[in-house]
Amino acid sequence: MPRNLHASGHGDPFPLPIGEVILKIGVMENLTRTLGLEAHERRLLLLMGSLVGILFCAYTVAKVQRDAIFLAEFGAMALPYAYVGVAVASLFFVWLEGRVARRFTRVGATRLNQYIAIGFSLLAAAVFPLARHQTAAVFYLWTGSQAMILLPHFWVLALDVWDSRRARRLFPLFSACGLLGGLLGGAIAGWLTPVVKRVGLLWILSALLIGAHLLTRSVDKHRKRLPSATDTVAAASRWEIFRRSRYIQLLAVALALSVVVATIVDFQFKYFAQRAFPDPHQLTQFLGKFYAAMNGLSLIFQISVAGWLLRRMDLLASTSIQPVAIMTLGAWGVLGPRGQPVVLMRGVQGILSQVLGKSSTEIYYMAVRPPERRVIKPAIDTLVERWSDAVVGVLLIVAFRVLGVDVPVLATATVVMAAVWLVVLLGLHRQYRDAIQKALSTRWLEPEAVADSVRLPSARAALLQALRDEDERRILLALRLSEYTEHPEIVDAIRRCLSHSSPAVRATAVELMERKGLPDLERRIEGFLHDPSENVRRAAAGYLLATSRQPTAFVRELLQGEDLALRRVVLDALFDRPHQAPGAIAPQWIDARIESGTREDRLLAARALGTLQGASPVAPLLSLIRDPDPEVRRLALLSATRRPRRDLLDPLLPLLLEPEWSGDARRAIAAIGDPAVPALTRLLSGESGGRAQALAARTLAEIASHRAVDSLLHLARGNDRALRHLGFRNLSRVRVLRREPVLPRALAHRMFLREMGEYRAALAPAERFLAQALPELRLLGESYREFADLALERAVRALACWYEPRALYGVFERLRERKLGASAPALEYLSSILPRAVFRPVSRAFEEDPREEGAPRPLDPGELAEWIRAAWRTGDPWIRATAVYVSRHTPALKESTFALGENESPVVRAELRARFGGEDAARLPGVEARTSTA
Repeated sequence: MPRNLHASGHGDPFPLPIGEVILKIGVMENLTRTLGLEAHERRLLLLMGSLVGILFCAYTVAKVQRDAIFLAEFGAMALPYAYVGVAVASLFFVWLEGRVARRFTRVGATRLNQYIAIGFSLLAAAVFPLARHQTAAVFYLWTGSQAMILLPHFWVLALDVWDSRRARRLFPLFSACGLLGGLLGGAIAGWLTPVVKRVGLLWILSALLIGAHLLTRSVDKHRKRLPSATDTVAAASRWEIFRRSRYIQLLAVALALSVVVATIVDFQFKYFAQRAFPDPHQLTQFLGKFYAAMNGLSLIFQISVAGWLLRRMDLLASTSIQPVAIMTLGAWGVLGPRGQPVVLMRGVQGILSQVLGKSSTEIYYMAVRPPERRVIKPAIDTLVERWSDAVVGVLLIVAFRVLGVDVPVLATATVVMAAVWLVVLLGLHRQYRDAIQKALSTRWLEPEAVADSVRLPSARAALLQALRDEDERRILLALRLSEYTEHPEIVDAIRRCLSHSSPAVRATAVELMERKGLPDLERRIEGFLHDPSENVRRAAAGYLLATSRQPTAFVRELLQGEDLALRRVVLDALFDRPHQAPGAIAPQWIDARIESGTREDRLLAARALGTLQGASPVAPLLSLIRDPDPEVRRLALLSATRRPRRDLLDPLLPLLLEPEWSGDARRAIAAIGDPAVPALTRLLSGESGGRAQALAARTLAEIASHRAVDSLLHLARGNDRALRHLGFRNLSRVRVLRREPVLPRALAHRMFLREMGEYRAALAPAERFLAQALPELRLLGESYREFADLALERAVRALACWYEPRALYGVFERLRERKLGASAPALEYLSSILPRAVFRPVSRAFEEDPREEGAPRPLDPGELAEWIRAAWRTGDPWIRATAVYVSRHTPALKESTFALGENESPVVRAELRARFGGEDAARLPGVEARTSTA
């Protein structure tokens, strides 16, 4: 089926806009394919790269001009005072931005910041020739405060657009674009200063900021077309978000320490620079050339090794390089306090900060929820950096003015602070991994989180309002949440619910009072024994049994009464609380109920057998398990679960295979424990069919003993994929039940890699066939996709036998979508817990394996024949059957290609008979039904 994918040559010879033509250049296509981007994201990548380049160029020009004119006007020893002033200015601008953000959208706040920056730069350029001294001071404060906010806003935008996995690839690229801009800015300051003078640099800065504003508008316009670009707002304030998140607090401390170290290094560098270049123009040129050289070297490292390091190294390892390098060079400065180690340390710190530090920090922000990240990140980036500068400034003022410390002593402080920074990074990385694990486990609600939330005054007020509401559903939810608080007002509201008209509310209130141990001050619950609602009567019986001073007498009194409903209710209560009244029911009472023969008495006897202390008598329980009445048998099975006996195993095993009783029988057999393992292992052989295998495996998982695990492990190690699936599914259930690993870590890794190999092998044919037009070929693709999904599930469940299973179930749900945005948190989590060699196949499957773009390439008969042979070699019955069905499109394949095994699936045999036995090839029995809907 040939398909011409090229243009016919008719019509418009230039059907694409010139911008699209540029994006079709081979280099751009190769780059975006390497980065794992979609076709529509190429323009956004180009725009954002240009934006960050212009922002860094503008910031470098501003920084060079700031330092040069400030040092020329005030000197290096005035820098500590400037640090404090910048911190105060930053606090004002962040407060102002918060007020603006509450009135406008985030996009509006960003644009307002840019307008302020453009206006101030234009004002500074106009005023500088007239008032150099005052402009130098104000310009330093503005550059270190409001102008700094522009950069965090870009990274907030980037964090919204790109997920954490692509951030490892794209953020180094953005950093490279920023370094190009910084290199250009340094070159402008270093080589154009003699031509345009310092005031000319201010006009250039204004032009760059205007260009950044225009690019930001273009990015926002393009980004609106992306489905992932949402603009939600966090409900809490910045302080509330910071206060309740230990992860954000630790991240802020790590950022603060990095700024403290960088500021101390930068102060030493500027001190020696001013001494070496007292002339302002020479100082401006030196700083411009130094920053240009530093950005140039950073760019080389960024292009050559930064992306590779972030992808191959652990995030902690790549982040820790910077403090370790500063400690090493700082130690050199301690041994030989000269200008050379300080200049080298400033250069290394600047290079590592731009090459690895910035990208790593932005990736750490990925663990913060997007709405909260948009609110908290600009404030943290600005306030933490500026107030860390202020702390350094105060310490330097005290050290120089009060203590008389000399500048070379700062090298020792640099080493100490870098060491503290390294220790904090270790704790931050642990918190980062825990934060991602928590995000993947969001389907589980931790009781501790609920307990903490309902203790807040606002939450208590909401609970009280709900408990006084008329809506039954709201009251029931409020009662469940009230279990986690002991506040007197909540307790009074619970008691008032006893008079509610809804039986569900009354029953829930009684149950809650029992769990909380609340006394019935008005003695209303006793009257509930005669309530029309059975649920209310059952809850009242349980409460009175649990709180009675003479529980045995209470039970016997109700059992001797004539009210059959009360007798059932009190037995139900005693069954759930057997230790409240041990010995309340004698075996003779049970025998008398069985001998009476009535259905009601047999029901009471079946329930009462589960309340006996010690071993239950076997004969009465056996007779009730075989009772023809379904309700009597169900209650007897419940009692067998409560009082397990080895003698009950033989009559319970046949019930396990009966659909009506399999659940109750499974729980009763699991209660027997290890003695049931040999019989269940025999069922795993398959002699009783696949359903018996599944039930036996599930029962072994509920037993969860070492012997049961060994039987399930035998399944997981076998060659039969269906049995391996059973083994892994139930081994992971054992892991959840036991709350401890059930397999050695190395064995879990080996099994994971085996299943990942099958997953990757099935992906290529799945995507190839799903892209075809023929329904039969798409059906084969769907079969391969199901095959791959099952292999992925087995792989994740293999890991769940050692690692925390709740997060891994979230990993599976995200990975099966095979979308980079959805799978990014899962890949980030796996990369943090798995050794590099074990994670590598996952990265290849989800981040590196090429995907076909554009129109699908049609299959020729030879290629199709090879795919069919490969499908047959998988051994999967459904894929084999579908492959035989599809083989009618390849006449070259003969019946000998499909060699049958002794235990071949009936579906496969039927397809072969239909394909080569002379039957109607268009009506294959096993596959046609699915083909018609494909």
